Amino acid sequence: MTEQGRIAALHRLQLMDTPAEERFDRITRAARELFGVPLAAVNLLDSDRLFVKSPQGMARSTVPREETFCDATITAPDILVVPDATADRRFAGLPDVAGGRGVRFYAGRPLSADPGTRVGTLCLFDTRPRELSAAELQQLDELGAWAEAEIQDSADRDRARAVQQALLPGTTPAGPEYDVAGLCLPKTDVGGDFYSWQESGGNLRLTIADVMGKGTAAALMAATVRSAIHSTDTQQPGSVLDIASDLLTHDLDRTSTFATAFLATLDTATGNLQYADAGHGLTIIVSPDGSHRRLHGNGLPLGIGEPGSWTTSTTTLGPGDTLASFTDGVLDLYGGTLAALGELAAIITDTDPSGVVETLRSRHARAEPDDDLSAILVRRRTAPD
Repeated sequence: MTEQGRIAALHRLQLMDTPAEERFDRITRAARELFGVPLAAVNLLDSDRLFVKSPQGMARSTVPREETFCDATITAPDILVVPDATADRRFAGLPDVAGGRGVRFYAGRPLSADPGTRVGTLCLFDTRPRELSAAELQQLDELGAWAEAEIQDSADRDRARAVQQALLPGTTPAGPEYDVAGLCLPKTDVGGDFYSWQESGGNLRLTIADVMGKGTAAALMAATVRSAIHSTDTQQPGSVLDIASDLLTHDLDRTSTFATAFLATLDTATGNLQYADAGHGLTIIVSPDGSHRRLHGNGLPLGIGEPGSWTTSTTTLGPGDTLASFTDGVLDLYGGTLAALGELAAIITDTDPSGVVETLRSRHARAEPDDDLSAILVRRRTAPD
């Protein structure tokens, strides 16, 4: 892999400049004790600097790349061992060797995010010259494999996040009559929320759903629920929920999971809106004057309600009106109760759907959210631009 590709892979891990983590610290503690060295570290190598992700006995968190042993380690064919750095012209002039630290011995095992993509090192340092036996080299390699597994776990989570984000709508519906925007921010790398929109024959189908739970398990079930909802071509939202519930019965039962959902079909020519609510209850229509009304539904969540229990209701999205549906993670940003709908209505009145999405994104970035967060907004313009 090229250096540019290696750096890109490193940045995708989102580990640079992050706080210490026990999953790495336990490895460097073990290395320090096992080999009897004063210094051990998991390091990540950027284009111009080394970041010490897990320091054991080290004070500095960043070092210029050209002043490190690890610059050579990531290009070495195997574990790099330097018995006495003062006798090695590649390293004798490094500040840690010639300066106050007095490093003499170094051993570094390269760490990869993917095969052939080295992003860091597991290193041992000592202030006295020494060698490593074949058994010790094997032990260092095994500790390195452990550290590498933790790094690759980060890469796996990154890929899972990318896949889940790729399942969200990639484009907004065409046409000058409506503004549409959506947002999905999981609490962790992946989550149980999703939204979607689909255009078909002058209709815009909208979905927002929230699967119980968080993290990977919720994300797996969210993908299952999404597939079931998208498996039917009917335009009646209540019927879609009936069919999805029937398809999901065994999966939701076996996993003791349920999902709330709001589905709607909008006739883009007339503004006629058909909708069904499966325990969601967080959908409003905001008028241009700032007033809002909540779309109530009496359906239970998928996994609790029975097929045939969801009804389709009808209303109208008039010129200037905005349909907004949220998961409860949005409410948490504004106090956590239904009183937040009034504040959200005011925000919606003052800006367009894309602006609302950016407001929520900004507020989420400053908060410490305890839940996934999703929103979908559709505004019918008063006149074409």
